[in-house]
Amino acid sequence: MVIAIDGPAGSGKSTIAKMLAGRLGFTYVNSGNIYRALTLCAIEHGVGLDDPGRLTHEAAQARIDYTDGQLFLDGRPIDSELRTARVDAIVAQVSAIPALREIVNAHVRRIAAGLDAVVEGRDMTTVVFPDAEVKIFLDASSDARAQRRHAQGLSGMSFDEIRRNIEMRDEIDRNKSVGALKIAPDALYLDSSDLTLDQVYAKVSENILHTHGEHMVTKEVEMDAAVPSRDDFQTQLQEQYLKSFEGLEEGDLIDGHVIQVTNDYVFIDVGYKSEGKIPALEFGDKIPAVGDVVKVILVKKETHSGEIVVSKKRADEKVYWKSVANAFKEHQPIEGTIDKEIKGGFEVNLGHGLRGFLPASKADVQRIEKGDHLINLKTMFYLERLYSEKKVNIVLNRRKWMEEDIDRRRNEFFQSVQIGETVKGEVKSFTSFGAFIDLGGFDGLLHINDMSWGHVTRPKDFVRKGQEIELKVIRMEPEERRINLSLKHFSADPWFTFEERYHVGDVVKGKVTKLTDYGAFIEIEEGIEGLAHISEFSWVRKPRKPEEMLQPGDVVDCMILAYDLQAGKVSLGLKQVQENPWDSVSTKYPVGVRLTRKVVKVTSAGAFIELEEGIDGFLHIDDLSWTHKVKNPAEALQEGQEIEVMVIESDSTDRNIRLGVKQLSEDPWRSFAKAYRFGAIVDGVVTSVTDFGVFVKVQGDIEGLIKKQDLSADREELYDDALKRFTPGMEVKAAVVDLNPDRQKLGLSIRDLVQRQQREEMSRFMQDDDSAGGYTLGDLLKGRDGDKTNS
Repeated sequence: MVIAIDGPAGSGKSTIAKMLAGRLGFTYVNSGNIYRALTLCAIEHGVGLDDPGRLTHEAAQARIDYTDGQLFLDGRPIDSELRTARVDAIVAQVSAIPALREIVNAHVRRIAAGLDAVVEGRDMTTVVFPDAEVKIFLDASSDARAQRRHAQGLSGMSFDEIRRNIEMRDEIDRNKSVGALKIAPDALYLDSSDLTLDQVYAKVSENILHTHGEHMVTKEVEMDAAVPSRDDFQTQLQEQYLKSFEGLEEGDLIDGHVIQVTNDYVFIDVGYKSEGKIPALEFGDKIPAVGDVVKVILVKKETHSGEIVVSKKRADEKVYWKSVANAFKEHQPIEGTIDKEIKGGFEVNLGHGLRGFLPASKADVQRIEKGDHLINLKTMFYLERLYSEKKVNIVLNRRKWMEEDIDRRRNEFFQSVQIGETVKGEVKSFTSFGAFIDLGGFDGLLHINDMSWGHVTRPKDFVRKGQEIELKVIRMEPEERRINLSLKHFSADPWFTFEERYHVGDVVKGKVTKLTDYGAFIEIEEGIEGLAHISEFSWVRKPRKPEEMLQPGDVVDCMILAYDLQAGKVSLGLKQVQENPWDSVSTKYPVGVRLTRKVVKVTSAGAFIELEEGIDGFLHIDDLSWTHKVKNPAEALQEGQEIEVMVIESDSTDRNIRLGVKQLSEDPWRSFAKAYRFGAIVDGVVTSVTDFGVFVKVQGDIEGLIKKQDLSADREELYDDALKRFTPGMEVKAAVVDLNPDRQKLGLSIRDLVQRQQREEMSRFMQDDDSAGGYTLGDLLKGRDGDKTNS
């Protein structure tokens, strides 16, 4: 025989199960401790909740033994370690793993097989032993359960922490997909919140005796113990019943049996010396039949005439109050009607004389400006607060129920609707990127790109608020709770036939729909939109922004340059439908042609000269003057200035035109080179004196250099002393010693000029004196030495 005991954590399952097992001689099995043992095993092996596969593997390898009510893990007793804070923190999540539950259930069934056993734990009556001979569901309020756990002193948590932990575990247990916390239909339900241990045990024993008395008597013989016979037990229970009736107080809720029904009254036997009678009106349309069990309130034990007074109406109110209290405890919704709007919210009629307050912030999922539309609305609520000490105070929450209801309907939508199906919805609101569609309390998005195959600027041009429309479901993401809808998918995608109608190189007409920093989008037909990059606007113009050449709404001719069907992209060109002026630039601007044009931009390297709109030539700084070294073009040129230039290079392929100013006149270096050869004597003016020599300007504004070693023919004169004799503006004569027109280099020398003159003088002297006896070079030098001596 199996006695299965179920219920939430902390309800007293373990204690009652141990008492029953001990007094009946049954084997005691606690499934909750097995869960805790496997949780302890996971903690000790460092396995987290994020790895359920490994956790299940470790659980399957663990050796669980259950002997004399003690639990052993891999051979070691662990009862003292099961109800610590670290185990309490995650045992509910561990027990929610379906594969792990199967392992635990297998352990429990193995232990109880062929035995008389008392098994307790979650889902014992519904999953593990659905055919158990005795099923009991023990319950208690979260406060009562937390107080019991706190009193054990096995956890380091405070009372409030234990209570929150219990409530969190209840929530998890109620919502488990496998083995959720449920009450078996044929189980005895006991709320032990206000009962002593003996009272709970008495009620459980009474149920077992009435349902399986013969088996208990057999166990009595087998044990030869203090378990009373069935008759004795019946007598004790009857005495206990009478004592319990004597202990009833006026206002208690009791069960009564209908013994007679008349037009005006229903007579109820409550086990007392007289019957109570209830006006039939209290039952409304549901008049009970003889033999029915009816819950009533004991209004008065005995009147002056010896009768008891009971009330069905007050019983209904009390039962309803208990159901409301239970709904609050179990987090279940209740029904009510919004009666009227009051300060801060609404008053709600819950029936049976109960009224609640619904705050405006908890009345709807959306903010409420005016609550007229909610008056007389019959709907569901969650109980957020419930007080009943001095006066009933109920605070309700409709918004939370609506959110859960919306989640439920949304989940049903995801489970029942497939992508591609048609659904109906109502246009709820607009955004810049589309419209939200109400699909029955939850929203789907009709994106602006899914309203039409063509370009959409304003969502309101396609749908209006409050409109009921049919749409195609094109995308669903349950995890993100996202639903994408479409209007355009009711018609064929024009891209499917694009290649039949368009080819690369085709010139088409299109409408500019949108401008971006990098170009313009042009719609060539509804649903086919291409991009003309800003670089494809013009052959010659280089706009910084598309707005300089186009505006939305413009109709333009363009050429199809390329397309990508899978990506839905078309590349378009505007300049390709126009003549390229660069193709004829070599003809229009050949090398050598002279032009007068305007300077449009001056740079550090030169200046751009506009030849015509969109075509510029470049005047380099080196081409400004043959002789003047220009360091900054801005010294000689200004934007807007008109100057005469010559085309010195024209390349249409590279789109390059070079211009020159100095080429308008002959190169003075070439002219100088023709007029003066090596050794020629030139006149010049000193322009500057440096540490290394003297610069001299000669014919044609050409500047040459006399190095300091070439300034004097006197070998005894120091170079620096020679430099001191020269100043800017001084006229000098010098001989050409180095000339390179290509490099614009001219070298001059005074020393060479003097030496040359000396040689010429010597040559003349020698020629003149040959007839006079023949002087020699030595005689000449000797004579000069004599002159120095004389002087």
